[in-house]
Amino acid sequence: MSQTMIEVNQLTKTFKSKVAVNKVDLKIEKGEIFGLIGQNGAGKSTLLKMIGGLTFPTSGEIYLFDRPIKNDHPYFERMGLLIEDIGLFPNYSAYENLQLIAIGYGLKDYSKEINEHLEAVGLDATSKTKVKHYSMGMKQRLGIAVALMGSPDVLILDEPINGLDPQGISEIRTLILALNKAGMTIIISSHILEELSKVATKYAILHNGEILEVQSKEELLQKCQDRIELVVEEVSVAVTILEQQLNIVNYKVGENRTIFIYDMHMKPFQIVNALVKSNIKVHSIIEHKQSLEQYFLQLTGSEEKPHDKYS
Repeated sequence: MSQTMIEVNQLTKTFKSKVAVNKVDLKIEKGEIFGLIGQNGAGKSTLLKMIGGLTFPTSGEIYLFDRPIKNDHPYFERMGLLIEDIGLFPNYSAYENLQLIAIGYGLKDYSKEINEHLEAVGLDATSKTKVKHYSMGMKQRLGIAVALMGSPDVLILDEPINGLDPQGISEIRTLILALNKAGMTIIISSHILEELSKVATKYAILHNGEILEVQSKEELLQKCQDRIELVVEEVSVAVTILEQQLNIVNYKVGENRTIFIYDMHMKPFQIVNALVKSNIKVHSIIEHKQSLEQYFLQLTGSEEKPHDKYS
């Protein structure tokens, strides 16, 4: 049975006359890698700051671990945050940075925890190298180690791959998957859907402060999967012909007499010919090809709808 870790209802944040987050509803279950996708300025950081207790909402409700949360609630301490500025001490080593965090948290016997977190993110606890000499990828990994201090139940990462080279992106991705496999619930934001799709199990698409869609990884990939969209007069007879005459078995019947065909071994004209020969009226047929990036840009109105190929 799933356990809700975070739920927000009608969450809103305004700054003077600007609405940064507008009536957002979200539910995040234990063990998910929840991807928050949106362009720069969409409201991702503001939303994560409210969930993490760094800024107060103008209106709406936040529930953490099935309990309603008001300002300055201790349940915020059960979340580890990496949002915007990491806040590292450049003239100290990785170990010394975490030591200062541990002292600030009032942790006792913190040496073992520091060593475990540095090992988890792939950094050397014995290294004396100052953080100011770290690469961007190393700083991001150390920032995640900082967020892990105190053993939080939820890890919130805001654009953790920003500014990283391909190797750094791969390292952060591997780390996120390892933390999740160990039981960590993770919320991760990005403006790059293709990259987020490699780790997230569920997605919310945020645009101009509003949630446009919330869907699972499987649902998102299915929407972007190559397919033929067929609209016919008699659906039940048409699917029999697809199966028995054309050997098409990977399909789904949708609304408004639409059949989504995912077996791409038949051309649209071949499907139409077979249906017409059986006196099935075909209203339309479209061969649909769309990448994750195109889907996101189309949904947010950032790009004209890609040209579909008609038979």
